[in-house]
Order: sequence, then structure tokens, then C-alpha cells
Amino acid sequence: MTQLSNPERLHTTKEFDRWWETQGRARALQTNLDPAAAKLFAWEAWRKGREHLSEATASQRLQPAPR
Repeated sequence: MTQLSNPERLHTTKEFDRWWETQGRARALQTNLDPAAAKLFAWEAWRKGREHLSEATASQRLQPAPR
């Protein structure tokens, strides 16, 4: 995880950073949002989505492999 120098501690992943640079920043500017605030908001949504996905697939990962 990469820590950015914001007043709030923001941890990101390389995957999120790539998405932000290719799509997120441009979208924030198109909608007249402050890029710093938009990145914080997008990161929270990204993290919550990943947590939800992880919880949804946890039972599949914990099953023993069929023999």
C-alpha cells in the first residue's frame, strides 16, 4: 500500500492508483470536483467494494478442493 501525504492518512493500492490516473482524475475534472476530495471519496468506495467482494467470495475460498 502507498501512503499519500494528505492530512488524513490515505492508503491505496497500485491497482487503485492506476485506475485513478487513467480514469478517476479525468472524471473528477469533467464533473468539476476537487481532485483531492474526489480521490478520497473514490478510495473509500473502492475499499468498501473490495471488502464486500471479499466477504461475498470468502465461503468459496474456504471450501476444501474436491478430490
